[in-house]
Amino acid sequence: MSVRGRNRFGATPAASVAAAVAVLAWSAAPAEAQAVCSAPHSSPTLAQSGEIRTLPAGAGWLQVSLYGQHASELFDPLGDRQPFSLAGQEFDTRSVFVTAAVGLVPGLEVWAQVPTHKLSISGAGRPGTSSTGVGDVRVAARLSPALFGVDLPFAVRVGAKVPGSDFPVDATVVPLSEGQTDLEVSLESGRTLGSLPLYVVGWVGYRWRSENVSVAREPGDERYAHAAVGGLVRDFSWEVAADGLWGGIPYAQGIPLQTDRRRLIQLLPTVGYGIGPGRLEVTGQIPLAGRNLPAAVGLSAGYRVTWGI
Repeated sequence: MSVRGRNRFGATPAASVAAAVAVLAWSAAPAEAQAVCSAPHSSPTLAQSGEIRTLPAGAGWLQVSLYGQHASELFDPLGDRQPFSLAGQEFDTRSVFVTAAVGLVPGLEVWAQVPTHKLSISGAGRPGTSSTGVGDVRVAARLSPALFGVDLPFAVRVGAKVPGSDFPVDATVVPLSEGQTDLEVSLESGRTLGSLPLYVVGWVGYRWRSENVSVAREPGDERYAHAAVGGLVRDFSWEVAADGLWGGIPYAQGIPLQTDRRRLIQLLPTVGYGIGPGRLEVTGQIPLAGRNLPAAVGLSAGYRVTWGI
């Protein structure tokens, strides 16, 4: 039951990042264009057995994931669902995520993810528009006590997100990137439940968010958390997880925007099955509550191949 390096492209929410930026950028007044930045992204490395131990030296995995979402509503500043605009605008996300991780030495692994998005907005009263290209690129390092010769089921993850494409200052252009850099750190742990084929995993983290200089906007720092329970029986796997995000106050031109703080609670059910040399996994993204973020269900499917494990 020790299958390590399971990847949720973390991305489920990562595609909502682009959705939030693009829709509000395209529909807002020019002075507040492209104002919303990110939804949370999950720590991408879990183990099917519920352990958080890092990959062995030289071992790794590669996953390609497809993601789709169709959104017509968002959570407003009070947490209510409302249309993106009175014009009935709708937003489509189609994304491909390429994610990989490799163990360098016992207790240390590195992880990277490159997304490509096709983002489209349409609605009555305005012509449709779309953009295709590279989104925000993420890299991370995970360290476990094995680095010091101690075997304990927890890890520290340190990561960064950098713009993968230029952030447009034209509010009529759909942005593919948030246009600024984030740094984050999280503490992750998990365990199996006795002799049962069940595990629990979770993490908590903090994200420091820098200023988007092109629009003089500084998004608020974020706290995030994840909890999941799942299991693995022969080739079949399942998991039910929940993500939470609590954002700070963003600033635009040095002015605090009290009502623009982001919140998100979402459910992430996953089923997987071993096929050929790898594993196919399908994940739903179901927003339950939030503020200033899209309120739409997303769906992803990813195929992962591992080696050295």
